[in-house]
Amino acid sequence: MSKGLQSGSIANLDAAQEVVLAAVNAAEKMAGQTIESVIVNLSGGRPESETHTVELPLGSRPIGNLEIRKLNDQKEALLRQAGDELIHTVPLGFRLDGASTMNDPRGMYGSTLGLDLHFVRTQTAPLRNLDTLLGRCHLAIEETVVTPLASGLSALTPDQRDLGATVIDMGAGTTSVAVFNGGQVIYTASIPVGGAHVTRDIAYGLNTSLNHAERMKTLHGSALTSPSDDQEILAVPIIGDEDENNFNHVPRSMLINIIKPRLEETFELIRDQLEEHGLTQIGGRSIVLTGGASQLNAIADLANQMFERPASVAHPHGVTGLAEATAGPAFSACAGLLLRAVEQGNDPLSEAMASIHQSGGRWGRLGAWFKENF
Repeated sequence: MSKGLQSGSIANLDAAQEVVLAAVNAAEKMAGQTIESVIVNLSGGRPESETHTVELPLGSRPIGNLEIRKLNDQKEALLRQAGDELIHTVPLGFRLDGASTMNDPRGMYGSTLGLDLHFVRTQTAPLRNLDTLLGRCHLAIEETVVTPLASGLSALTPDQRDLGATVIDMGAGTTSVAVFNGGQVIYTASIPVGGAHVTRDIAYGLNTSLNHAERMKTLHGSALTSPSDDQEILAVPIIGDEDENNFNHVPRSMLINIIKPRLEETFELIRDQLEEHGLTQIGGRSIVLTGGASQLNAIADLANQMFERPASVAHPHGVTGLAEATAGPAFSACAGLLLRAVEQGNDPLSEAMASIHQSGGRWGRLGAWFKENF
């Protein structure tokens, strides 16, 4: 877990600044460039999803550029009202007379044209602390991305994002979830429980240090028990004992019986949120686990049991040239931020607006305006 962070939020500005400066200096030396702005992921702040629909009454003529612009203006007005806590706005698709329609409805007839919007809000304090931290490091924030969205961009295939999938990013201090459908993220949430809590449970339950607990979790831990666990005996260093050769000896089953309840609790909390928001079916048939804490043995099998859907652990893809040390699930969010930095706007409203801006020069747009209004 990075210094200065706790449950995905900044807990110590000085310690976090030290880590960020070290990372930036190393990146600048490798790239041979000065870094002035960054795209960052946010794990804390309790992100909340909201869905809004803006609507526009239609006349007797077909939908044209004017109607698309008016919907975009309504969206911008809604953003101005939303305040600083809004960090994502994702246009999900157009609606014609209440029914979902194609990405670009221009040329079609109807009574009402609507646009579904997915908002992601978060608490103000974590955002301000993040901005303060990076300001102290002389960095500007280009964009803030919630962690499960970033992870989903690299851990899910385009088909999974289109047909529906649920990605669960299991970090040290938080576990976050994003539901994708139709190529877009339609829901995000986060709970303040992660791999560090499992480590603390082990340290407390076996009376050992956090370092030894983390080592035991990594080397011997599992999300599920097996028949041989009672026969495998582990040597556990006793916390505070000056004699380095003094150990407790416990069966591996004891370690796993400490780990499993915390993971079951984590998956239950995520499952309850998905059910509460009616996303069990929309989230597709697959559960995709990623993040550093997802590397525990048999964790996909436990998720399969808890969600009653196929589950797998995903590595980041879509970014070539990753070193072996940075190609594991722990780096899915980082890879997703790289993809976010280079991806083009592919939501239906952005594509329609881009088409409008590209359709002719100034006189062409003026002629189109007269055509639409007279």
